[in-house]
Amino acid sequence: MRYSVSRFLRWRGEEGAALVMVIVLGAVMMMVATTAVTIAVSGTRSSKSSEDWNAALAAAYAGVEEYQNRLANDSTYSKYGNPASSFSAASGSSVSLPTAPANPAFGVGKAGTWASVPGSDARANFRYEVDNSKYSAKGVLTLRSTGRVGTTTRTVVADLKQKGFIDFLYFTNYEVRDPSQGGASCTPSWSWEKANSCTKIQFAPSDEMNGPMHSNDTLSLCGRFKGEVTTANNKSPNFEKACTSPVFEAGQPKTSQTIGMPPTNAEMKRETRSDLPQDVPRPGCLYTGPTQITLLDTGKMRVISPYTKFTNVAGNNSSSGTNPAKCGQPGTTNGNLGSPGGAEIDVINENLVYVQDVPTTSVDKNYTATGVYPTSFSCTNGDSNATKGGWVFSSGAAASRYPMRDEVAPAAVTPAHYGCRKGDAYVEGTLKGTMTIAAQNYVYVVNDLLYKDAGTNILGLVGGNSVWVWNPIKCTRYDTDWRGNPTTTCDRSEFELDANRTINAAILAVAHSFSVQNYDKGSSKRGTLTVNGAIAQVFRGPVATTGSTGYDKSYNYDLRLRVTAPPKFLSPTSTTYGVSQIGSVGNAYNADGSAP
Repeated sequence: MRYSVSRFLRWRGEEGAALVMVIVLGAVMMMVATTAVTIAVSGTRSSKSSEDWNAALAAAYAGVEEYQNRLANDSTYSKYGNPASSFSAASGSSVSLPTAPANPAFGVGKAGTWASVPGSDARANFRYEVDNSKYSAKGVLTLRSTGRVGTTTRTVVADLKQKGFIDFLYFTNYEVRDPSQGGASCTPSWSWEKANSCTKIQFAPSDEMNGPMHSNDTLSLCGRFKGEVTTANNKSPNFEKACTSPVFEAGQPKTSQTIGMPPTNAEMKRETRSDLPQDVPRPGCLYTGPTQITLLDTGKMRVISPYTKFTNVAGNNSSSGTNPAKCGQPGTTNGNLGSPGGAEIDVINENLVYVQDVPTTSVDKNYTATGVYPTSFSCTNGDSNATKGGWVFSSGAAASRYPMRDEVAPAAVTPAHYGCRKGDAYVEGTLKGTMTIAAQNYVYVVNDLLYKDAGTNILGLVGGNSVWVWNPIKCTRYDTDWRGNPTTTCDRSEFELDANRTINAAILAVAHSFSVQNYDKGSSKRGTLTVNGAIAQVFRGPVATTGSTGYDKSYNYDLRLRVTAPPKFLSPTSTTYGVSQIGSVGNAYNADGSAP
């Protein structure tokens, strides 16, 4: 075949262009392949990094759960930690239990140890630090937990709070009237477990409960329930209808576990001992015998306590004592606890006061012999109608007396009202601060209990026996028996007190009830009893009759009680800790244990 030169040259030029195109396309393909490999490798690394990132967070949460388990098994574990950690140092915790090996999760720094997450073959680890500085005052522990997987660490901070009575607006062990405080003579039991003859109390159609409720017993319900309702009744149905259509805004009542009440509140007195610096670094105040506490909206309170000799004690038998200025000075000098005007002191902020019975053993520093009374104090109110006794302190306009003149104290109550040597707290006023008031016997709410600032102030009331809403009834004529002695079979009418009553507090009646005195007396309803907080009691305490006496209820849960507690408030006999708040924060440690 013959080709022309021009055709040959044209063909040769086209051949060069094709070669260039092949080279260009090859380079592009190489770049695409390289990019694809790079993306694949990068994706693998990113995936691995993401896995470690998430796994480290899970390891941090595992640390929180492991610490919760330790607390559940040993309630004293809250005091332990590593003081070498700046997070724990302020609370003065120690490294480990004195009788147990060191906890590897308490490690600090590069040389410090880490605990392994079970089942991870030691690939996932955690360490945590404890701040218990708010535990005594608010019942809250703060835990900083760091998880580690490979070279990645994540840190979370969690607030842990004891699960207890204040998780509910309303809690009871038995839904019956207390046999020792006016109920039928019976042996209480949970009605879902076995029948009993106790006086059962039901909710009324007008009742409205604005918060979570729990009873270990079977609830008899009518009215409106805006929070979750739980019961330990494991039968079906697990509650009784007290009317055709009770309203449950959070769903039908659910079955839950029983919650055990402590037998007494005597442990709270321990918080006033001055000889236990490790366990009680900040003692509260101890008062003896009938004690009146008036809270002032200035952040102060007025305390009248004639029997008190020492406000802090030491030794198991209180064989020594001191009188710190913060609690007020005993004695009858004007401005002291035993004077008619009492002592005006600062609220015992983030702490408690405990009112004890007058001791009967002479070794106790607050002992007063039977038949011996403080100056200006008498174990009778001087009224011919005072068949149950009582007490009066001072005279004239400054006099305090329980019962009041012409008052008839409820008779079917054990212990009797107004014992002149009993550890009773008579409380009223407006709180500015955070405090718990506990009494060995009764707490009487003698007027409104309010907060100066409803966002920051918290009050706890703990009656070793009962917490009473004071509601005195008077006699307008006297009867006598055949011997001429006064009796209480007389016409009854109410004292001129404010009709409505408001109580802002978390309330706990350890052995008996939260109840209204004389709830079944009078000619009409007194008004509305408003409680903003929480109520826990062994027995259901009545506040009204089905008819026209006593108080209508308006009970409202204080949502702050989900995350904090009144200072040194009592907990159930079996305690678990729940996470009230948790969040991820900046890493506390690098993977090698060093600070970031």
